[in-house]
Amino acid sequence: MASDSQTQSPASAGVKANGQKGFVAQMLSGHSAVGLAVGALMYIICISGTLMVFHEEFQRWEQPNATEFAVGGAEPAAVARAADAALARVGETPHHFYVGLPTEGLPRLSVAYDDNHGWFADADGNLGEEVHHPWSEFLEGLHYYLHLPNTLGLTVVGILGAMLVGLVISGVLAHPKIFRDAFAMRLRGNKQLAEADLHNRLSVWGAPFHFVVAVTGAAIGLASVLSYIAADTYLEGDFEAFYEPVFGSDPAEDETPAPVANIAAALTNLKAEAEGVVPWYVMMHDPGTKGQGAIILAEHPGRLIYGENYYFDEAGTITGKLGHSDGPVGQQIIASAYTVHFGSFGGLPVKLIYGVLGLAISIVSATGVNIWLIKRREKGRPAPKLELAWAATIWGTPLALGCSFIAAVSGMVDDALITAIFWLVLLGLISLSLLATDRAAFSRGLRMGAGGLIVLGVALKWGAYWGEVTSPAAVWVNVAFLMTAAIFIWQGWPKGRVRKLVPSAAE
Repeated sequence: MASDSQTQSPASAGVKANGQKGFVAQMLSGHSAVGLAVGALMYIICISGTLMVFHEEFQRWEQPNATEFAVGGAEPAAVARAADAALARVGETPHHFYVGLPTEGLPRLSVAYDDNHGWFADADGNLGEEVHHPWSEFLEGLHYYLHLPNTLGLTVVGILGAMLVGLVISGVLAHPKIFRDAFAMRLRGNKQLAEADLHNRLSVWGAPFHFVVAVTGAAIGLASVLSYIAADTYLEGDFEAFYEPVFGSDPAEDETPAPVANIAAALTNLKAEAEGVVPWYVMMHDPGTKGQGAIILAEHPGRLIYGENYYFDEAGTITGKLGHSDGPVGQQIIASAYTVHFGSFGGLPVKLIYGVLGLAISIVSATGVNIWLIKRREKGRPAPKLELAWAATIWGTPLALGCSFIAAVSGMVDDALITAIFWLVLLGLISLSLLATDRAAFSRGLRMGAGGLIVLGVALKWGAYWGEVTSPAAVWVNVAFLMTAAIFIWQGWPKGRVRKLVPSAAE
Protein backbone atom coordinates (compact mmCIF):
# COMPACT_ATOMS: atom_id res chain seq x y z
CA MET A 1 0.00 0.00 0.00
CA ALA A 2 1.29 3.44 -0.86
CA SER A 3 2.00 5.76 2.03
CA ASP A 4 0.02 8.95 2.57
CA SER A 5 3.00 10.97 1.42
CA GLN A 6 2.87 9.16 -1.92
CA THR A 7 -0.84 9.64 -2.63
CA GLN A 8 -2.95 12.69 -3.18
CA SER A 9 -6.68 12.90 -3.75
CA PRO A 10 -8.05 14.72 -6.84
CA ALA A 11 -9.79 17.18 -4.52
CA SER A 12 -6.62 18.13 -2.71
CA ALA A 13 -4.78 18.39 -6.03
CA GLY A 14 -7.49 20.72 -7.31
CA VAL A 15 -7.24 22.86 -4.18
CA LYS A 16 -3.49 23.14 -4.66
CA ALA A 17 -3.88 24.04 -8.34
CA ASN A 18 -6.56 26.59 -7.58
CA GLY A 19 -4.39 28.03 -4.83
CA GLN A 20 -1.50 28.43 -7.24
CA LYS A 21 -3.78 30.02 -9.85
CA GLY A 22 -5.21 32.31 -7.20
CA PHE A 23 -1.73 33.43 -6.17
CA VAL A 24 -0.74 34.07 -9.77
CA ALA A 25 -4.00 35.97 -10.36
CA GLN A 26 -3.34 38.13 -7.31
CA MET A 27 0.17 38.89 -8.52
CA LEU A 28 -1.14 39.77 -11.98
CA SER A 29 -3.80 42.03 -10.51
CA GLY A 30 -1.35 43.83 -8.27
CA HIS A 31 1.20 44.09 -11.08
CA SER A 32 -1.34 45.70 -13.45
CA ALA A 33 -2.71 48.10 -10.85
CA VAL A 34 0.71 49.42 -9.87
CA GLY A 35 1.82 49.58 -13.49
CA LEU A 36 -1.20 51.63 -14.56
CA ALA A 37 -0.88 54.03 -11.64
CA VAL A 38 2.68 54.98 -12.41
CA GLY A 39 2.93 54.07 -16.10
CA ALA A 40 3.24 57.54 -17.61
CA LEU A 41 5.68 58.95 -15.04
CA MET A 42 7.67 55.71 -15.02
CA TYR A 43 8.00 55.91 -18.80
CA ILE A 44 9.25 59.50 -18.63
CA ILE A 45 11.73 58.60 -15.89
CA CYS A 46 13.02 55.63 -17.93
CA ILE A 47 13.41 57.66 -21.13
CA SER A 48 15.13 60.56 -19.37
CA GLY A 49 17.32 58.15 -17.39
CA THR A 50 18.46 56.47 -20.60
CA LEU A 51 19.46 59.88 -21.97
CA MET A 52 21.12 60.87 -18.69
CA VAL A 53 23.59 58.01 -19.06
CA PHE A 54 25.19 60.16 -21.77
CA HIS A 55 25.00 63.52 -20.00
CA GLU A 56 28.76 64.04 -20.25
CA GLU A 57 28.66 63.45 -24.00
CA PHE A 58 25.73 65.86 -24.28
CA GLN A 59 27.72 68.51 -22.40
CA ARG A 60 30.60 68.09 -24.83
CA TRP A 61 28.16 68.34 -27.74
CA GLU A 62 26.51 71.51 -26.40
CA GLN A 63 29.86 73.30 -26.27
CA PRO A 64 32.00 71.43 -28.80
CA ASN A 65 34.72 74.08 -29.01
CA ALA A 66 35.99 73.92 -25.41
CA THR A 67 39.61 72.85 -24.85
CA GLU A 68 39.90 69.13 -24.15
CA PHE A 69 42.69 67.33 -22.31
CA ALA A 70 44.01 63.87 -21.75
CA VAL A 71 42.97 62.39 -18.40
CA GLY A 72 45.21 64.03 -15.81
CA GLY A 73 46.54 66.33 -18.51
CA ALA A 74 45.80 69.61 -16.73
CA GLU A 75 48.97 70.78 -14.98
CA PRO A 76 48.49 71.70 -11.30
CA ALA A 77 49.88 75.20 -11.90
CA ALA A 78 47.37 75.79 -14.71
CA VAL A 79 44.52 74.55 -12.51
CA ALA A 80 45.56 76.99 -9.77
CA ARG A 81 45.78 79.87 -12.27
CA ALA A 82 42.28 79.12 -13.54
CA ALA A 83 40.95 79.03 -9.97
CA ASP A 84 42.65 82.33 -9.07
CA ALA A 85 41.33 84.00 -12.22
CA ALA A 86 37.78 82.80 -11.51
CA LEU A 87 37.90 83.96 -7.89
CA ALA A 88 39.10 87.35 -9.08
CA ARG A 89 36.15 87.59 -11.48
CA VAL A 90 33.65 86.65 -8.80
CA GLY A 91 34.95 89.50 -6.65
CA GLU A 92 33.47 88.50 -3.32
CA THR A 93 34.07 85.24 -1.48
CA PRO A 94 31.70 82.56 -2.84
CA HIS A 95 30.18 80.15 -0.37
CA HIS A 96 31.19 77.20 -2.55
CA PHE A 97 33.76 77.06 -5.33
CA TYR A 98 34.41 74.16 -7.70
CA VAL A 99 37.13 73.13 -10.15
CA GLY A 100 36.28 70.37 -12.62
CA LEU A 101 39.35 68.42 -13.72
CA PRO A 102 39.65 66.44 -16.97
CA THR A 103 38.27 62.90 -16.84
CA GLU A 104 37.70 60.24 -19.47
CA GLY A 105 34.03 61.13 -19.83
CA LEU A 106 34.44 64.92 -19.58
CA PRO A 107 38.04 65.83 -20.51
CA ARG A 108 37.73 69.53 -19.73
CA LEU A 109 39.01 72.01 -17.14
CA SER A 110 36.32 74.27 -15.70
CA VAL A 111 35.71 76.47 -12.67
CA ALA A 112 32.35 77.36 -11.13
CA TYR A 113 30.90 78.94 -8.00
CA ASP A 114 27.75 78.72 -5.85
CA ASP A 115 24.91 78.31 -8.38
CA ASN A 116 27.29 76.73 -10.91
CA HIS A 117 28.08 79.85 -12.91
CA GLY A 118 31.51 79.26 -14.34
CA TRP A 119 33.99 79.14 -17.22
CA PHE A 120 36.12 76.70 -19.16
CA ALA A 121 39.90 77.09 -19.05
CA ASP A 122 42.66 76.22 -21.49
CA ALA A 123 45.95 74.39 -20.92
CA ASP A 124 47.55 77.56 -19.54
CA GLY A 125 44.75 78.22 -17.07
CA ASN A 126 43.25 81.11 -19.05
CA LEU A 127 39.49 81.41 -18.70
CA GLY A 128 37.41 81.10 -21.85
CA GLU A 129 33.76 80.56 -22.70
CA GLU A 130 31.13 80.41 -19.95
CA VAL A 131 29.91 76.94 -19.07
CA HIS A 132 26.37 76.63 -20.41
CA HIS A 133 24.62 73.26 -20.76
CA PRO A 134 20.87 74.01 -20.84
CA TRP A 135 19.89 70.73 -22.52
CA SER A 136 21.92 68.57 -20.13
CA GLU A 137 20.62 70.53 -17.14
CA PHE A 138 17.05 70.15 -18.38
CA LEU A 139 17.49 66.36 -18.59
CA GLU A 140 19.02 66.29 -15.12
CA GLY A 141 16.07 68.19 -13.67
CA LEU A 142 13.61 65.89 -15.46
CA HIS A 143 15.17 62.62 -14.35
CA TYR A 144 16.17 63.61 -10.82
CA TYR A 145 13.18 65.71 -9.85
CA LEU A 146 10.52 65.59 -12.60
CA HIS A 147 11.09 69.38 -12.46
CA LEU A 148 9.41 69.54 -9.05
CA PRO A 149 11.00 71.32 -6.06
CA ASN A 150 14.14 69.36 -5.21
CA THR A 151 13.11 67.47 -2.07
CA LEU A 152 9.61 66.76 -3.34
CA GLY A 153 10.92 65.72 -6.75
CA LEU A 154 13.55 63.38 -5.32
CA THR A 155 10.90 61.81 -3.11
CA VAL A 156 8.47 61.24 -5.97
CA VAL A 157 11.21 59.75 -8.15
CA GLY A 158 12.35 57.61 -5.21
CA ILE A 159 8.80 56.32 -4.75
CA LEU A 160 8.67 55.48 -8.46
CA GLY A 161 11.94 53.59 -8.02
CA ALA A 162 10.48 51.63 -5.12
CA MET A 163 7.40 50.85 -7.22
CA LEU A 164 9.64 49.65 -10.03
CA VAL A 165 11.29 47.25 -7.58
CA GLY A 166 7.81 45.92 -6.80
CA LEU A 167 6.95 45.66 -10.49
CA VAL A 168 10.11 43.66 -11.23
CA ILE A 169 9.46 41.23 -8.36
CA SER A 170 5.71 40.88 -8.95
CA GLY A 171 6.27 40.54 -12.69
CA VAL A 172 8.56 37.56 -12.18
CA LEU A 173 6.20 35.95 -9.63
CA ALA A 174 3.16 36.57 -11.83
CA HIS A 175 4.61 34.63 -14.77
CA PRO A 176 5.69 31.13 -13.64
CA LYS A 177 6.90 30.26 -17.17
CA ILE A 178 8.72 33.53 -17.74
CA PHE A 179 12.21 32.01 -17.72
CA ARG A 180 11.23 28.86 -19.58
CA ASP A 181 9.83 31.00 -22.39
CA ALA A 182 12.73 33.45 -22.33
CA PHE A 183 13.24 33.19 -26.10
CA ALA A 184 9.63 32.92 -27.25
CA MET A 185 8.92 35.87 -29.55
CA ARG A 186 5.55 35.75 -31.34
CA LEU A 187 5.66 39.19 -32.95
CA ARG A 188 3.24 38.37 -35.78
CA GLY A 189 -0.44 37.65 -35.54
CA ASN A 190 -2.16 38.09 -32.20
CA LYS A 191 -1.43 41.60 -30.86
CA GLN A 192 -1.75 40.63 -27.21
CA LEU A 193 0.73 37.78 -27.61
CA ALA A 194 3.14 40.04 -29.50
CA GLU A 195 3.01 42.77 -26.85
CA ALA A 196 3.20 40.25 -24.01
CA ASP A 197 6.21 38.46 -25.52
CA LEU A 198 8.05 41.73 -26.11
CA HIS A 199 7.25 42.88 -22.57
CA ASN A 200 8.19 39.59 -20.94
CA ARG A 201 11.34 38.90 -22.94
CA LEU A 202 12.83 42.34 -22.33
CA SER A 203 11.82 42.03 -18.68
CA VAL A 204 13.59 38.68 -18.29
CA TRP A 205 16.74 39.63 -20.18
CA GLY A 206 17.06 42.91 -18.31
CA ALA A 207 15.70 41.84 -14.92
CA PRO A 208 19.02 42.11 -12.99
CA PHE A 209 19.68 45.55 -14.49
CA HIS A 210 16.11 46.73 -13.90
CA PHE A 211 16.23 45.57 -10.29
CA VAL A 212 19.61 47.16 -9.51
CA VAL A 213 18.72 50.47 -11.16
CA ALA A 214 15.35 50.53 -9.39
CA VAL A 215 16.85 49.78 -5.96
CA THR A 216 19.62 52.36 -6.28
CA GLY A 217 17.20 54.93 -7.72
CA ALA A 218 14.80 54.37 -4.85
CA ALA A 219 17.64 54.67 -2.32
CA ILE A 220 18.95 57.90 -3.83
CA GLY A 221 15.50 59.42 -4.19
CA LEU A 222 14.17 58.47 -0.76
CA ALA A 223 17.37 59.43 1.07
CA SER A 224 15.99 62.93 1.64
CA VAL A 225 12.91 61.55 3.42
CA LEU A 226 15.00 59.07 5.41
CA SER A 227 17.40 61.84 6.40
CA TYR A 228 14.65 63.84 8.07
CA ILE A 229 13.37 60.77 9.90
CA ALA A 230 16.86 59.66 10.98
CA ALA A 231 17.92 63.17 11.98
CA ASP A 232 14.83 63.66 14.09
CA THR A 233 14.96 60.20 15.66
CA TYR A 234 18.65 59.51 16.15
CA LEU A 235 20.65 62.67 15.49
CA GLU A 236 18.77 65.27 17.54
CA GLY A 237 17.55 67.01 14.42
CA ASP A 238 21.00 67.34 12.83
CA PHE A 239 20.07 66.93 9.17
CA GLU A 240 23.63 67.39 7.85
CA ALA A 241 24.98 64.65 10.12
CA PHE A 242 22.94 62.10 8.17
CA TYR A 243 24.81 62.87 4.95
CA GLU A 244 28.23 63.37 6.56
CA PRO A 245 29.46 59.77 5.94
CA VAL A 246 28.65 60.20 2.23
CA PHE A 247 29.51 63.81 1.41
CA GLY A 248 31.51 64.94 4.42
CA SER A 249 30.72 68.14 6.29
CA ASP A 250 31.57 71.81 5.91
CA PRO A 251 33.94 73.31 8.50
CA ALA A 252 32.81 75.93 10.99
CA GLU A 253 32.56 79.35 9.39
CA ASP A 254 35.29 81.91 10.07
CA GLU A 255 35.21 84.80 7.59
CA THR A 256 38.56 86.24 8.64
CA PRO A 257 40.56 86.77 5.39
CA ALA A 258 43.32 84.23 4.67
CA PRO A 259 45.24 83.01 1.62
CA VAL A 260 43.32 80.65 -0.65
CA ALA A 261 44.30 77.03 -0.06
CA ASN A 262 47.10 75.97 -2.42
CA ILE A 263 45.38 73.85 -5.07
CA ALA A 264 48.56 73.24 -7.12
CA ALA A 265 50.46 71.90 -4.11
CA ALA A 266 47.50 69.77 -3.05
CA LEU A 267 47.23 68.11 -6.47
CA THR A 268 50.98 67.46 -6.51
CA ASN A 269 50.93 66.03 -2.99
CA LEU A 270 47.92 63.83 -3.74
CA LYS A 271 49.71 62.29 -6.73
CA ALA A 272 52.65 61.43 -4.49
CA GLU A 273 50.62 60.15 -1.53
CA ALA A 274 47.79 58.28 -3.28
CA GLU A 275 49.34 56.60 -6.28
CA GLY A 276 46.96 55.65 -9.09
CA VAL A 277 43.98 57.79 -8.06
CA VAL A 278 42.56 60.23 -10.62
CA PRO A 279 41.47 63.61 -9.21
CA TRP A 280 38.36 64.89 -10.99
CA TYR A 281 36.93 67.62 -8.78
CA VAL A 282 38.19 70.22 -6.32
CA MET A 283 35.60 71.63 -3.91
CA MET A 284 36.22 74.62 -1.66
CA HIS A 285 34.04 76.05 1.08
CA ASP A 286 34.41 79.81 1.72
CA PRO A 287 37.81 80.03 -0.07
CA GLY A 288 40.09 82.82 1.08
CA THR A 289 38.92 82.73 4.71
CA LYS A 290 40.28 81.06 7.84
CA GLY A 291 37.19 78.83 7.87
CA GLN A 292 37.78 77.55 4.36
CA GLY A 293 37.52 73.86 3.65
CA ALA A 294 39.17 72.22 0.66
CA ILE A 295 38.61 68.77 -0.80
CA ILE A 296 39.91 66.87 -3.80
CA LEU A 297 37.44 64.26 -5.04
CA ALA A 298 39.41 61.49 -6.74
CA GLU A 299 38.37 58.39 -8.64
CA HIS A 300 39.81 55.03 -7.65
CA PRO A 301 40.16 53.04 -10.91
CA GLY A 302 38.69 49.57 -10.67
CA ARG A 303 36.33 50.57 -7.84
CA LEU A 304 32.60 51.32 -8.02
CA ILE A 305 32.75 54.17 -5.52
CA TYR A 306 32.11 57.52 -7.18
CA GLY A 307 35.29 58.83 -5.55
CA GLU A 308 37.19 59.49 -2.34
CA ASN A 309 37.29 62.88 -0.60
CA TYR A 310 40.86 63.95 0.22
CA TYR A 311 41.10 66.99 2.50
CA PHE A 312 43.90 69.54 2.21
CA ASP A 313 44.90 72.63 4.17
CA GLU A 314 46.04 76.15 3.28
CA ALA A 315 49.54 74.92 2.35
CA GLY A 316 48.18 72.13 0.13
CA THR A 317 49.07 69.34 2.58
CA ILE A 318 46.76 66.31 2.42
CA THR A 319 45.28 66.05 5.92
CA GLY A 320 43.00 63.02 5.63
CA LYS A 321 40.16 61.43 3.70
CA LEU A 322 36.48 60.68 4.16
CA GLY A 323 36.65 56.88 3.92
CA HIS A 324 34.70 55.87 0.81
CA SER A 325 37.63 53.75 -0.37
CA ASP A 326 38.38 51.89 2.85
CA GLY A 327 35.72 52.83 5.40
CA PRO A 328 32.84 50.67 6.69
CA VAL A 329 31.26 48.37 4.11
CA GLY A 330 27.96 50.23 4.32
CA GLN A 331 29.66 53.51 3.52
CA GLN A 332 31.39 51.98 0.51
CA ILE A 333 28.10 50.52 -0.75
CA ILE A 334 26.34 53.88 -0.45
CA ALA A 335 29.21 55.59 -2.28
CA SER A 336 28.83 53.02 -5.07
CA ALA A 337 25.08 53.51 -5.50
CA TYR A 338 25.48 56.62 -7.65
CA THR A 339 28.00 54.98 -9.97
CA VAL A 340 25.95 51.82 -10.38
CA HIS A 341 22.71 53.71 -10.98
CA PHE A 342 24.07 56.00 -13.68
CA GLY A 343 26.53 53.60 -15.31
CA SER A 344 29.44 55.95 -14.73
CA PHE A 345 32.05 53.19 -14.53
CA GLY A 346 33.85 51.30 -17.25
CA GLY A 347 33.79 54.14 -19.76
CA LEU A 348 31.80 54.31 -22.99
CA PRO A 349 31.22 50.52 -23.40
CA VAL A 350 29.33 50.41 -20.09
CA LYS A 351 27.38 53.53 -21.04
CA LEU A 352 26.31 51.92 -24.30
CA ILE A 353 25.15 48.80 -22.44
CA TYR A 354 23.22 50.99 -20.00
CA GLY A 355 21.72 52.86 -22.95
CA VAL A 356 20.44 49.65 -24.54
CA LEU A 357 19.09 48.31 -21.25
CA GLY A 358 17.56 51.69 -20.43
CA LEU A 359 15.75 51.66 -23.77
CA ALA A 360 14.57 48.13 -22.97
CA ILE A 361 13.05 49.17 -19.65
CA SER A 362 11.36 52.11 -21.40
CA ILE A 363 9.77 49.66 -23.84
CA VAL A 364 8.74 47.43 -20.93
CA SER A 365 7.03 50.43 -19.30
CA ALA A 366 5.16 51.22 -22.51
CA THR A 367 4.13 47.66 -23.38
CA GLY A 368 2.88 46.98 -19.86
CA VAL A 369 0.07 49.49 -20.37
CA ASN A 370 -0.39 48.36 -23.98
CA ILE A 371 -1.16 44.83 -22.77
CA TRP A 372 -3.79 46.10 -20.37
CA LEU A 373 -5.44 48.17 -23.10
CA ILE A 374 -5.45 45.20 -25.49
CA LYS A 375 -7.04 42.96 -22.85
CA ARG A 376 -9.78 45.52 -22.31
CA ARG A 377 -10.49 45.63 -26.04
CA GLU A 378 -10.55 41.83 -26.38
CA LYS A 379 -12.95 41.57 -23.45
CA GLY A 380 -15.36 43.93 -25.19
CA ARG A 381 -14.50 46.97 -23.01
CA PRO A 382 -12.37 49.09 -25.35
CA ALA A 383 -11.11 52.49 -24.20
CA PRO A 384 -10.23 54.28 -27.47
CA LYS A 385 -9.70 57.68 -25.86
CA LEU A 386 -7.39 56.16 -23.26
CA GLU A 387 -5.54 54.34 -26.02
CA LEU A 388 -5.07 57.61 -27.88
CA ALA A 389 -3.89 59.35 -24.72
CA TRP A 390 -1.39 56.57 -24.07
CA ALA A 391 -0.12 56.74 -27.66
CA ALA A 392 0.32 60.49 -27.13
CA THR A 393 2.33 59.76 -23.99
CA ILE A 394 4.58 57.19 -25.66
CA TRP A 395 5.32 59.18 -28.82
CA GLY A 396 4.54 62.63 -27.48
CA THR A 397 7.36 62.37 -24.94
CA PRO A 398 10.07 62.18 -27.66
CA LEU A 399 8.36 65.01 -29.54
CA ALA A 400 8.17 67.16 -26.40
CA LEU A 401 11.84 66.36 -25.75
CA GLY A 402 12.50 67.46 -29.32
CA CYS A 403 10.78 70.79 -28.68
CA SER A 404 12.84 71.39 -25.54
CA PHE A 405 15.92 70.31 -27.53
CA ILE A 406 15.25 73.02 -30.12
CA ALA A 407 14.62 75.58 -27.38
CA ALA A 408 17.93 74.69 -25.72
CA VAL A 409 20.17 74.68 -28.78
CA SER A 410 18.61 77.74 -30.43
CA GLY A 411 19.44 79.99 -27.47
CA MET A 412 16.27 81.96 -28.24
CA VAL A 413 14.47 81.29 -24.95
CA ASP A 414 15.40 81.59 -21.29
CA ASP A 415 16.67 78.33 -19.78
CA ALA A 416 13.72 78.22 -17.37
CA LEU A 417 11.30 78.12 -20.31
CA ILE A 418 12.84 74.90 -21.66
CA THR A 419 11.15 73.00 -18.85
CA ALA A 420 7.82 74.72 -19.39
CA ILE A 421 7.96 73.96 -23.13
CA PHE A 422 8.43 70.23 -22.50
CA TRP A 423 5.47 69.86 -20.14
CA LEU A 424 3.15 72.18 -22.08
CA VAL A 425 3.85 70.34 -25.35
CA LEU A 426 3.36 66.92 -23.76
CA LEU A 427 0.12 67.88 -22.02
CA GLY A 428 -1.06 69.61 -25.17
CA LEU A 429 -0.45 66.50 -27.27
CA ILE A 430 -2.30 64.30 -24.76
CA SER A 431 -5.23 66.71 -24.90
CA LEU A 432 -5.08 66.84 -28.69
CA SER A 433 -5.12 63.05 -28.87
CA LEU A 434 -8.66 63.03 -27.48
CA LEU A 435 -9.82 64.74 -30.68
CA ALA A 436 -8.06 62.27 -32.98
CA THR A 437 -9.93 59.49 -34.75
CA ASP A 438 -7.04 57.51 -36.24
CA ARG A 439 -4.49 56.53 -33.63
CA ALA A 440 -2.06 54.98 -36.10
CA ALA A 441 -1.89 58.17 -38.17
CA PHE A 442 -1.70 60.30 -35.04
CA SER A 443 1.22 58.36 -33.55
CA ARG A 444 3.01 58.28 -36.91
CA GLY A 445 2.75 62.05 -37.05
CA LEU A 446 4.30 62.33 -33.58
CA ARG A 447 7.21 60.14 -34.63
CA MET A 448 7.77 62.12 -37.81
CA GLY A 449 7.66 65.34 -35.78
CA ALA A 450 10.17 64.06 -33.22
CA GLY A 451 12.57 62.99 -35.98
CA GLY A 452 12.28 66.30 -37.78
CA LEU A 453 12.96 68.28 -34.61
CA ILE A 454 16.12 66.27 -33.90
CA VAL A 455 17.42 66.98 -37.41
CA LEU A 456 16.63 70.68 -36.98
CA GLY A 457 18.41 70.78 -33.60
CA VAL A 458 21.54 69.17 -35.04
CA ALA A 459 21.49 71.63 -37.95
CA LEU A 460 21.17 74.61 -35.61
CA LYS A 461 24.00 73.46 -33.36
CA TRP A 462 26.28 72.40 -36.21
CA GLY A 463 25.67 75.69 -37.99
CA ALA A 464 26.47 77.72 -34.88
CA TYR A 465 29.82 75.96 -34.35
CA TRP A 466 30.80 75.24 -37.96
CA GLY A 467 34.58 75.10 -38.20
CA GLU A 468 35.04 75.43 -34.42
CA VAL A 469 34.34 71.87 -33.26
CA THR A 470 37.27 70.46 -31.29
CA SER A 471 35.51 67.61 -29.46
CA PRO A 472 35.40 64.17 -31.15
CA ALA A 473 32.49 63.26 -28.89
CA ALA A 474 30.43 66.08 -30.40
CA VAL A 475 30.77 64.50 -33.84
CA TRP A 476 29.66 61.07 -32.61
CA VAL A 477 26.72 62.58 -30.72
CA ASN A 478 25.65 64.25 -33.97
CA VAL A 479 25.79 60.86 -35.72
CA ALA A 480 23.74 59.26 -32.92
CA PHE A 481 21.16 62.05 -33.06
CA LEU A 482 20.77 61.75 -36.82
CA MET A 483 20.47 57.95 -36.66
CA THR A 484 17.78 58.33 -34.00
CA ALA A 485 15.98 60.90 -36.16
CA ALA A 486 16.13 58.53 -39.14
CA ILE A 487 14.53 55.75 -37.09
CA PHE A 488 11.71 58.04 -35.93
CA ILE A 489 11.06 59.30 -39.46
CA TRP A 490 11.18 55.78 -40.92
CA GLN A 491 8.78 54.53 -38.24
CA GLY A 492 6.42 57.43 -38.88
CA TRP A 493 6.47 57.30 -42.68
CA PRO A 494 3.11 56.08 -44.04
CA LYS A 495 3.35 52.48 -45.26
CA GLY A 496 0.68 51.30 -47.68
CA ARG A 497 -2.90 51.97 -46.83
CA VAL A 498 -3.83 54.13 -43.87
CA ARG A 499 -4.31 51.85 -40.89
CA LYS A 500 -7.30 52.47 -38.66
CA LEU A 501 -7.48 52.21 -34.91
CA VAL A 502 -5.61 49.12 -33.76
CA PRO A 503 -5.27 47.50 -30.35
CA SER A 504 -1.59 48.33 -29.86
CA ALA A 505 -1.06 51.76 -28.30
CA ALA A 506 2.51 51.63 -29.58
CA GLU A 507 1.16 52.29 -33.07
